[in-house]
Amino acid sequence: MNDNAGAGTADLKRFGTLTPKQTLGILAAFAIALALTLFGFGASCYCFGMLIIAIILYMLPKMLGVNNLKLAILIGVAFLASATLIGGFIMAPGLVESNNGNPSDNDYFAGVEYTYSDSGVSITANMKEDIGPHIVYFKYGEVKGVGFGTVNAAFDKEVEMSVTGSSVSGSISLDRDTLYIGYLTVTKTDESGNEVYSADSNTFWSFLTGAYGGSLTSVCLYGCLIGTLYIIIAYFMIMIFSNLMRSRMEKTREKMEKEGRLYPKGYGRCDKCGAMVLPGEINCRKCGSYIDRPDEMKPKKKDFFECSDCGAEVPTDATECPKCGAKFDEDEFEITHADGTTETTHETFECSECHAIVPAGATFCQKCGAKFDEEE
Repeated sequence: MNDNAGAGTADLKRFGTLTPKQTLGILAAFAIALALTLFGFGASCYCFGMLIIAIILYMLPKMLGVNNLKLAILIGVAFLASATLIGGFIMAPGLVESNNGNPSDNDYFAGVEYTYSDSGVSITANMKEDIGPHIVYFKYGEVKGVGFGTVNAAFDKEVEMSVTGSSVSGSISLDRDTLYIGYLTVTKTDESGNEVYSADSNTFWSFLTGAYGGSLTSVCLYGCLIGTLYIIIAYFMIMIFSNLMRSRMEKTREKMEKEGRLYPKGYGRCDKCGAMVLPGEINCRKCGSYIDRPDEMKPKKKDFFECSDCGAEVPTDATECPKCGAKFDEDEFEITHADGTTETTHETFECSECHAIVPAGATFCQKCGAKFDEEE
């Protein structure tokens, strides 16, 4: 903790100083995003779900004022590691376990049984009812990875099963170094043997773990890593675009400050109500309070003078001070001469150059700067 840090703040050295509110915001965003990922929200909603998780992970701390880029990168890397490890060792193996062994009965098949051997697997089942002419297939494919409620696999292989009455049987050869997933499906045919309907109920798939001799952990870690990478890619894209926009806005603000169109940070809002104020404004547009700013920040305006009671900027056509309320005699003018002496006059004349109203006795026009001869 350094001497400049406020009470209750945490100094993370290279990652900036965090208030308790910001720390809780980071932890909350991390926990929410991690929970949504582990329970398959990103996978179930596809790209939209992953984008929502990335937005939560990045924007919630950002809204609380966490702007340190190194800390944002650290959060992204920590999320990638946490989601991959928890998913790979706990969530994904649970998905394999719950979809392992012989599948349960469905609308078409009952008593489905897989019998494993060194060469592959034999499949037997019973048709639940006579559906007319049909062909039964076993569709299967290689599993590349198991993620958060999803399986990275394509059912790109199939074998036609033997059908005798209501009994279905068949076998396939499998590589023991590859994890497979498969299911039974029915295709109805017409009298000529042409397909007319396919009951492609792939919701009844199961992992063929009995024919697999490899490591389930490596398959699960790979699947979870790929699933998390999509979220992290979206996270870093949001971070990059956000910082580019912020940098562009800061450059624009800096330019406007130099041009006198914006006050520097800390001086651009009303002290009373917090509304935005612009250089040249004397009163707040929202609450009407006087805008008190250091002299060096006050624009040089020819049509303003200082209140003799409080020193506030006052428009030449004002009848009272916007700060202290002092009343002005609109026909009385105070002239300050070069030697420091002052005089008050009620008489005026018109500038021959710009036609502004000038107090009698003035040696130059306060609007255009034209000098006057004593005779004028």
